Amino acid sequence: MVDGPTGPASGPRVGGAWNVTATPFSSTCGSTGHEPFGMSVVQNGEILQFVVQVQGFGPVRYDGWVSRNGTFQVGQTTVYAARGLEDRSIVDGTFGASGRTLSGTEIETITDLRTGASCRIHWRWRGSR
Repeated sequence: MVDGPTGPASGPRVGGAWNVTATPFSSTCGSTGHEPFGMSVVQNGEILQFVVQVQGFGPVRYDGWVSRNGTFQVGQTTVYAARGLEDRSIVDGTFGASGRTLSGTEIETITDLRTGASCRIHWRWRGSR
């Protein structure tokens, strides 16, 4: 996927294919490990969409914005009905000045829709294209 008609004025153009590694640094959900994944970024001006393919489910879309200085925020809410789970995340981060690197943090909350029990994972993202 590529940039939309415009990038943010004087800001990085970040549309395209990305390689990202998410590393947990705290979790109440039990043991987790590094999670490398591919991601497509669609950009139209200051509007962003991250699209991550989740094996066995399909695309998960994070929607948000990017500022002129490269800071961004995106979020998603996905219900995995067959598993009875809701996954909700917010990612705050920064793209490098060239638009070829990113770093950020994700707060992911997983809720069991049957019981209401939830847990949280705090991830560190590092990415490049």
